Amino acid sequence: MSLSKQMILFITSILLILLLGTFALNFHNTKTFLEHQLESHAQDTATSLGLSLSSVADAQDPSTMETMINAVFDRGYYAQISLYDVDGKLTYQRLSSKQIEGIPDWFINSIPVKAPKTESLIQSGWIPMGKLVVQSHPGYAYVELWKTAISLSIWFLFAAIIAILIAYYALRIMLTPLKKLEQQAQAIVKKEYLLQDELPNTTEFKQVVSAMNTMVHKMKDVFDRDARIAEKLQKMAYQDSVTGLSNRLHFEMNIDTLLDPKNDTAGGIMVLLRVESLKEINDQCGYLIGDKFMKMIAESLCQHLLTQNGLAARLNGTELICVIPETSADQVIQQAKRIQASIEKVVQTLNIDPSLSIINLGITDYQPGQLRSELLPQLDFAVTEAHKLGNNELYYVADTTGNADDKIWQEVIQSAIDEKRFVLFQQGTYTESRSIHSSEILVRLKDSQGEIHSAGYFMPAVKRLHKEVEIDRLVVNLTLHHLASQTVKLNEKLSINLTRSFCKDTSLQQWLFKQIAQVNPAKLAFEIPEHLINTDGEAARSLLQALGQMGFEFGIDNFGSQFGQMTFLQEIRPDFIKLDAAFSHVIEKDEQTRSYVSSLVEMCKSLDILIIAMAVETESQKVAFQQLGIHVFQGYLYGAPKPLLTL
Repeated sequence: MSLSKQMILFITSILLILLLGTFALNFHNTKTFLEHQLESHAQDTATSLGLSLSSVADAQDPSTMETMINAVFDRGYYAQISLYDVDGKLTYQRLSSKQIEGIPDWFINSIPVKAPKTESLIQSGWIPMGKLVVQSHPGYAYVELWKTAISLSIWFLFAAIIAILIAYYALRIMLTPLKKLEQQAQAIVKKEYLLQDELPNTTEFKQVVSAMNTMVHKMKDVFDRDARIAEKLQKMAYQDSVTGLSNRLHFEMNIDTLLDPKNDTAGGIMVLLRVESLKEINDQCGYLIGDKFMKMIAESLCQHLLTQNGLAARLNGTELICVIPETSADQVIQQAKRIQASIEKVVQTLNIDPSLSIINLGITDYQPGQLRSELLPQLDFAVTEAHKLGNNELYYVADTTGNADDKIWQEVIQSAIDEKRFVLFQQGTYTESRSIHSSEILVRLKDSQGEIHSAGYFMPAVKRLHKEVEIDRLVVNLTLHHLASQTVKLNEKLSINLTRSFCKDTSLQQWLFKQIAQVNPAKLAFEIPEHLINTDGEAARSLLQALGQMGFEFGIDNFGSQFGQMTFLQEIRPDFIKLDAAFSHVIEKDEQTRSYVSSLVEMCKSLDILIIAMAVETESQKVAFQQLGIHVFQGYLYGAPKPLLTL
């Protein structure tokens, strides 16, 4: 029972005791008063009637006395009037047979009213003639008592109701801080930080609320400190201090992941920018100007080339590199020319001799399956060729394999949709005991020859042709069809990776909510890439919160590789995060990466967020993650993706 109910019950009990006591006291006083009135009335009658009878007393002719007794008795206020002679023999008596009407029997039986008998001496002169006995009728006392009981009951009932209501609302107001304290405690259990800005007036409550607010502040400070430490370790491990771009280690981690054909990544373009004259700028203008020059060039590179899922890094003192997935060389070349045009403004801003601003760019294609050791020399060759063309030039090394144009891709994708040749694969996430946690949904394309292709093969064309929504709908429909089939295992949970379309297209969101409205939330989860949280923050948060309110688990995919604040974890509270696959390539050998991942583990533990290591391919990688506190894994160590459903 709640404290408020207990206090209401206590106050009600005390109030009832007071009211019942007051009722009993008033009722008893009224009863005593009426009994005295009955006795007084009988005595007055006995005295006056006795005197009247004494004046006409005649033992030989009692008729006159009887007439006088009858006259008094017939008034109806008496239970009996009896006349006795000097020997105590009854000579005449009148008894009332009048019933008490309108009064319940239980009331009469439970409340006895005493009507005392009074006597008066009858005498003729000084000679005693007998005695008169008078007793008042109690009926009229019962009538008054009944009226009094009814009036008191109505008044006390009304007073009790009013008092209880006043006490209820007063307690409700006074105990409001306790309700807020309960909400604070529940929020703490959920690792949320709720503060009471308005302190209650009650001294004791004010002290408790202040203590709770202090505790919440300290807990939030602990989380913010962990987040800052994680961000600091991330920057120390992977960020170039001058340009703010990724350093070479971070670049190598991510490019190896992009080039790994197992990760369903798409091809794209790589651009290498080399500042040929950095040494001369440092010598003539100083290292401070040289650093500012590199920083402004890096900003121009990001502004004109870097996309949401792209990567920009500083390979060494003079070279910047940009990786732009899912794009074409023509688009990149046009943007690269804008970088060259912006160099003049940079030179003017820093007051550098224009002859010292010698920057050349090399451009080449890349595809999953290629090696980093092949692509970097190819880029170096492209920059060298650009330098041969003159200062501030670019050179493109074309992909000799060639790419199909969009008209061909339009036919390929549309025919695959019409002929239902898009199929779903799944890759499970497993605990240390190899029990399955969930399965991530992967979409594949089966070509006309029956060969299966990963998303990296067709998704760039899908995006160029603006068919993402069609593919997204198809993936959801195939997944829900599978969940509705009779072959679904009892413990199977499928996880759908949401694309940017779901964040931007509200009609697609509403369609999704309608489709999953009748789905068991224990069978379905959703993932969203971290870069969408950073770039489409409000839309992504709104989408995830809506899914969470429907009861579905959701997580953050490719987590930890993006530079930015991590406090969003506390705001959106995902059920799980999947570490970027890039960490698996260096987790065994790079101590800074291990420190950074360890800080992520501690931060997520404080929020009860499950961490899943991705792209785990060897036992040693698994052990390295286990040592840092990660116990759920996904990767080829547990098996390659396998078909889910084919239609």
